[in-house]
Amino acid sequence: MWKAVCVATCGIVGERLVKDIFRASVLIQQSGISHTPSEDALDQLERVEISGIIHFLREAKLLADDAAKAADKLSQLRNKYAHARGKEPDLDALRAVKLLHQVVEETVSLLKNFHA
Repeated sequence: MWKAVCVATCGIVGERLVKDIFRASVLIQQSGISHTPSEDALDQLERVEISGIIHFLREAKLLADDAAKAADKLSQLRNKYAHARGKEPDLDALRAVKLLHQVVEETVSLLKNFHA
């Protein structure tokens, strides 16, 4: 049971990272003036399917291809367990952690541009 929770938690964290990148990137231009949308408007993003946001961010060059692929795979894996279709919890928990690690490394890691 805890391994299914691990998959779900990794998926939720991955989705939050992607949505936060999107939230931080959105500007509205109205009558020649750019402004950040209100929190109420940004909260509507919670209703948008994550795969669409991932693909938008990748096409807008706000999410690297590797991060987008990992986020997409993580979302699909999370959905399996959210709908009780996961069949390999041991293996999938490890996959989820690895995919989340990749998303973090490509997005918010302070060391992502550090080379030893």
